[in-house]
Amino acid sequence: MNYEYITDTTKALEYIKKLENEPFLFLDTEIVVKDFKNIDFFSDKIRLIQLGTQNKKIFVFDLFKIDKEKIKPVLKNLLENKGIVGHNLKFDIKFLKTNLDIFPTLVFDTMIASQILSEGENDKHSLLAVSKREANLELDKTYQSSTWNLENLTEEQIKYSAKDVLALIEIFPSLRDKLNSVETPHKATGKVYEIFKVKNPVSAVEFTFVPYLALIELKGMPISKEKLDSLLNEISSKYQRIYIDFIRQYGVDPFSPQKVSNWLINKLNLPLPKTEKGSYSSQDKVLKKFLDKKPIQKLLEIRHTKKLLDKLKELKQYAKEDTKTTYRVHSDYRQIGAPTGRMSSSRPNLQNITYEIRKLFEAKEGYKLIIADYSQIELRIASEYTNEETMIKAFKEGKDLHKFTASLITGKPYEEITKEERKLAKAINFGLIYGISPKSLMEYAVNNYGVEITLKEAKEFHEKFFQYYKGFKQWHDSVKEKLKKQHKIIVVSLLGRRMKASRFTDAVNYPIQATGSDMLKMAVNFFYKLKGNLDAYIINLVHDEIIVEVEESQAEQAKKILEESMLKAGKILLKQVPVEYEVSIANNWSEK
Repeated sequence: MNYEYITDTTKALEYIKKLENEPFLFLDTEIVVKDFKNIDFFSDKIRLIQLGTQNKKIFVFDLFKIDKEKIKPVLKNLLENKGIVGHNLKFDIKFLKTNLDIFPTLVFDTMIASQILSEGENDKHSLLAVSKREANLELDKTYQSSTWNLENLTEEQIKYSAKDVLALIEIFPSLRDKLNSVETPHKATGKVYEIFKVKNPVSAVEFTFVPYLALIELKGMPISKEKLDSLLNEISSKYQRIYIDFIRQYGVDPFSPQKVSNWLINKLNLPLPKTEKGSYSSQDKVLKKFLDKKPIQKLLEIRHTKKLLDKLKELKQYAKEDTKTTYRVHSDYRQIGAPTGRMSSSRPNLQNITYEIRKLFEAKEGYKLIIADYSQIELRIASEYTNEETMIKAFKEGKDLHKFTASLITGKPYEEITKEERKLAKAINFGLIYGISPKSLMEYAVNNYGVEITLKEAKEFHEKFFQYYKGFKQWHDSVKEKLKKQHKIIVVSLLGRRMKASRFTDAVNYPIQATGSDMLKMAVNFFYKLKGNLDAYIINLVHDEIIVEVEESQAEQAKKILEESMLKAGKILLKQVPVEYEVSIANNWSEK
């Protein structure tokens, strides 16, 4: 292995100069971490930056030995103007940004490439696993969590750091070639294609998105100190009170499923359904049918209050002080958190924030929030995907699709549809495009929309939906036929993201959800491309929703750029259906 360990500032400057001729570089970092379970991107320090070239020459720069201030400007110029290949680059980019104010934006992430190629299968995507799979390399990760703040690093540590870069150099061509061999309806253009020669449009979107997701995590969500602390105290007191009252009154622990089930059956004589495992179910959705009974109301209130309290405690745990009145909450996002490319969020989860808590998230003084989401996007995508002419026509005429469906299934004029009928149609639309049965529709309507229908009505609505929306019927029949023959099939988003599915509901859900995910990430990429020097940053993404924090005087300008970005992304994927979205400027997240 051809590597050089650099501790001299003059030598470091000399080598960085030589690297300027490379079209792209392979990068890894080693970090001095106080606590591996709670890595702090704002206070933990980079020890080594390892850079490699295509001809397998590797340079290991020791930032504890080199004059950091002298190399920072030249290193910044190098890494911000070159293509960078790395594994889980979000991690490295965050440290480069906080330690050195270096923010590479043109990247090829080998972890993301591996995830795209896995097509939703449960493969492992660590550098260890990908190196073994793509280049039959055996990596030893023993030194990953070794002591990196030693005054003098051991030869083994330096060699280990160089080996990780060598692995990147070995696996990159294989991953790129596999991505390029995938047949897709679109082809990549732009910088990712020019520098890395990547033709796959999904990987081009995902790679471009990597640095912006790093930025979302670093920015964090602003939350009012006073309101968070006040609500936490209030809900904590309420929970203690109602929990003790419940145990005193009914003599049962509300959080023991077995005891609660026994109490509900033996004391309240409730006909609880059985789960697949044979035990009785006392889930919220089951108990909602018995809301006329006071003990059930109290039990559901305790459960709701406990969930609310747990969420507030989680937010408080991860809140960092920002200003005198504001905390900031930084989440950890998995860029591909589902086979569909949807993200997931943890530590804390900022994608499952209820309305009660959303009002706590407010812009700091002098700033505003822009809250945007695509309108009825899943239905728009589904109608385009299946070429469902009746639905496409309704969208083109600017109809509210839920009212339109309600009109079709009830036979009433569109203008006379009530709120309740619209709510029912919403359950029908979202349930039946994904192929649920009449029995499941009955449960879905009451559990998600509070609308009760009989099994007979559910069967009737099911029949009428597919009678009017024939495109969905043909699509569902075709998918069922393929699954019958093959047991596992590949489904593809409108951009070209491929996913394996063996269940019917997944096979019809995945391509729609994946197209929505592709669109959202494309909108984010366009926003950052268009915003220039505006003090406006995306701070959270929730499925089809984008939240931006912006300096007050620039809010209108940023709003227009976000609208333009969302429209541009939508038009690339939707050719027949108009793209609609709602964008508003607000003080807090609950205002829309």
